[in-house]
Parts: sequence; C-alpha cells; structure tokens
Amino acid sequence: MGEKESIIEGVGHIDEVKEYRGKKILELARRLSDQPLPESFTPELAVDIFYAFKFPLPFVKDRGDNFRRTLLIKLLASQNIWKVKPYTVADSVTSVVAAASLLEKLARLMSVQTPQSSRSSGRQERGRENVSEEQIASALEQVATEVKAAKDMKRLLTGLGAGVGSSLSFEDTLEEMVKLARDTDISKVLEKLEGIKLPSPKGKYERSNMGWIEGIELGSDLERVYPSQLALPSYYFLSLFADSQLVLYRKVTSHSKGPIYVLMDKSGSMVGNKIDWARAVALALLKRTSAEGRGFYARFFDSVAYPPVSLAPNSKPSEFVKVLSYLARVKAGGGTDIAKAIVAACDDIVKERGKVSDIILISDGEDRVMPDLLSKALKKANARLHTIMIQGQNNYLRQVSVRYMTARKLEASELLKVVDFD
Repeated sequence: MGEKESIIEGVGHIDEVKEYRGKKILELARRLSDQPLPESFTPELAVDIFYAFKFPLPFVKDRGDNFRRTLLIKLLASQNIWKVKPYTVADSVTSVVAAASLLEKLARLMSVQTPQSSRSSGRQERGRENVSEEQIASALEQVATEVKAAKDMKRLLTGLGAGVGSSLSFEDTLEEMVKLARDTDISKVLEKLEGIKLPSPKGKYERSNMGWIEGIELGSDLERVYPSQLALPSYYFLSLFADSQLVLYRKVTSHSKGPIYVLMDKSGSMVGNKIDWARAVALALLKRTSAEGRGFYARFFDSVAYPPVSLAPNSKPSEFVKVLSYLARVKAGGGTDIAKAIVAACDDIVKERGKVSDIILISDGEDRVMPDLLSKALKKANARLHTIMIQGQNNYLRQVSVRYMTARKLEASELLKVVDFD
C-alpha cells in the first residue's frame, strides 16, 4: 500500500488511472533521453512529480521511500520551480511535459555521476543516487523554456479545435512538442501571434458547429454550450437541455471555399525576422482556415519548390503538430524561383476540383516572371493570388495578383492585413 500511495498531500491512493499516467510520463522521458531510466524512477515518482507541477501549493507528506521524498522536497524547495508553475498549474498537458522533461534531465545527470561499471549493467546503485539542489535548479531552468513553448502550442492547437485540452487528446503529440521546443525557434513565431484577434469571416457564410463565434443563442447542442451553463445545478441544466433553452455559442463558417495555400520564400535573404514573420502569417492563416472549415497548404520554396504540407478540415492534433514542425524546422538558404512555386501550388489546387482557392505568396525577392503564364495557371486552378512583398517590389506579380501588399515593418498590424481578406 505504501508504494501505491502518493506522498503529495491531497493525491491519495495511486489507482490504475494515475499509475497509467505515471507510466506514460516515464515512457515519454525515456524516448526523450533515448536511454534507460534509473530503477528508482517509478510510476509513483512520476505521478508525484506530475502533481508537484499541477497543484498550486503542493505539500510533501512525512513518509515514502527516501529517494522519492528527498527528490520531491528539493524540487519544491527550488526557487526555479516558480519559473515553471505559471505554465503547469491546473494544466494536465503541460504538467505531463514538465514531469517527463525533468525526469529525462535528472536521468542524464545521474548517469554522468554513476560509475561506468554500474551503467554498463543497465543498473544504478540506489546508494549512489543523488541529485543536488543546484542540479535540480539547472534542470528546472531548461524545463521552464520547454514548457512555455508547449503551453503556447497547446493554446494554438486548442484554439484550432484540434483537441479538448486533455493529456489524452495530446498524447500522440507531446514528444514532438517537446522536441520542437528544444530544437527550433517555434517560441519566437508563437510570440508574434500573442494578443492578435483574427477578424470575423466576410462574404457568404453558413451556420456550423465548427467555425467563428458570432454570438449566442438558445438550444440543446452540447458541443456549443456556453461555459456559464456548466455551473448550473444538474437538475436545472437537464431541464434547460430538455426544453432546448441552454445558452449556446452561435457559430458560422465560410460557404464553400477552397483551400488557403501559403507559399513562403526561404531563400538566403529571408533569414531571421523575415522568415519568422512569414511563419507567423502562415499560422494565423491556419487559424482562419480551421475556423472556416477550409483546407490548408503550406510550401516553402527557394530555387526549388519543396514538398508541401497539407491539412484537411477537422484534422487531429498530431496532424496540426506536423504542420508546426514543418514551419519551424526549415532553414533559410538558396536562390529564388517564384514562378515555379506558384505553378506547383496551382497544380496542387487543381486536385481540389473547382472551389475558389487563395494563394498567399510571401517573398522578399525580385524574380522575373511571365504574367501570361501565371494567369493561365491561376485560371486553371480557379485560384486568386495575394502577393506580400517583404520590403521589396515586383511589378510582374502585381499584374496577376488580386491583392498586392508591401510589408515593411513586419508588425502585427501588417500580419492582420495579410489575413483579413474576402
């Protein structure tokens, strides 16, 4: 009973559900470290660390095995845990990420300080296991950076309708989210979207369970229930549900439109803030397509048009994370061939069969193109070209574009102008 009992006050018995979570945390930590974990890293320890991050003010009971209790006391005594908690309190997803990331980093520290003979046998001697306060503080510094990025990604994905925010909804994406936080500049891109409210859809639109929030109405659709209704007594809630008198969000989506296709220049001159801004535009457009129930494509190009990534409406969280990975991992470099990229996009859109599509081209390069050739390709694809030149001009593209813009400061106001079109 002792080992199956949490030593965090208020958690209580570690039942099958809690133990399953602990095992999933350990498995994520093992995949991140790509090596065996110490024997002392039990599911019970993983559960306790999870709740140490999730609870606002966790308290360690005066019992439990020595290693487990000592580690938790040092963890909660570290000032650096407060760099992590703003992103984990009451959030199961980021608490899982924080627990797995911390255990992976502590395993590496313990592996370094364990004699070679112990490591070669795949075991660590319990008597030698020890992690100092300084090592925990250092690990928490790194965990804070990763968890902040994971929190930002979770907010984006939840806003896209890609999940309900539970750790199970994001279970298949957590490893990739942590790797994105470690290996890319995804945080810079996501920061550009903070506080930006996308405009409501324009033109023809229709009622839909998925889409933009237009107002409120009465009904019985539980998928659109207004949060305040969940605080009602159960008998009153059920009575309103039976009479179709629950307060609901009213949502609309654009009517019968083809995909939004983002073409992003990755030539050498796009390095730095330019490509980060282009990525932020792509993510803002992804949010718009999700709300409108449209398809989404993104393709980088330089002198070559690289393979695109695409998303159908109502995709799974793992598919959205693939798009994030695609946008975050590319490196700027190479020449520029704008015409080849536009023709490749038109060829992809032709497969969509008929609906009006929008191609958003983002580039800083001047490239000589043939307007007649591009006009024919766009007409065949039933696509409209929106050209956004970053601190540059291209009169050839101006001739074939339904909308032509020059972005000079790469600010949020310019981003909104790119996204806001009929």
